[in-house]
Amino acid sequence: MKIIDVHAHYGKWFILTNKNSMKDTLEIMRKYSIEKAILSSSLAIIYDFVEGNRELAKAIKGYKNLFGYVFLNPNYLELSLREMKKYLSKKNFVGLKLYSNGYINQPLNCKGHEKFLEVLAKDYPEKGIILFHCWFQSVSQLIELAKEFPTLKFIMGHMGGIEWKEVVEKVKEVKNVYLEICSGYPLRNKIEDAVKAVGAQRILFGSDMTLLDPGSSLGMVLDAEISLEKKERILYKNAKELFPR
Repeated sequence: MKIIDVHAHYGKWFILTNKNSMKDTLEIMRKYSIEKAILSSSLAIIYDFVEGNRELAKAIKGYKNLFGYVFLNPNYLELSLREMKKYLSKKNFVGLKLYSNGYINQPLNCKGHEKFLEVLAKDYPEKGIILFHCWFQSVSQLIELAKEFPTLKFIMGHMGGIEWKEVVEKVKEVKNVYLEICSGYPLRNKIEDAVKAVGAQRILFGSDMTLLDPGSSLGMVLDAEISLEKKERILYKNAKELFPR
């Protein structure tokens, strides 16, 4: 069964993991039959977004199965807009990765993020996809942005985290929000409940590699009591349609 991973990372983390090189990423992809992966830079998220984006662009250059999200920081608006222009002009960068609170100390619906989305919708509509790191406290902010920018596609990273049951109901009617399944909570019935709430066509496979092993997310899908066609949608077809490259 073919797989596209829409939530992966490149680079080292501040927690213990010995899988942080491109060689490691490619070996993990081969192990789990992941055909393509879309990565963001751990360095960009945690420390230096300009250097992290540059490092990621260099790392994925020449690979036909690796793509990038450009990470932007709303605390540095003009610099971020230059980063957007620099990387979204590249074929192998396919959207934005945005974060809330934590590393950047800004909510999802801050003025900086709104500006990024305005520019994305106007100047880069063919790459109008945003992966948001999104736990329960930021779900309402993501929904607000999704309604404000209906032409963009919002990927809810981690599906709301530990509060996923409440989250899948909240986004049921917000059709431009997709649920991405990876987290530290690979629970039984998680996929079945999400499919019942929003339909298999709005659920995407993500692993959070190399921070997490893809096996936990993959196991949730393969063990779910849903049809083979729905499993194929979640693991591959939805991402193939969303990222037609």
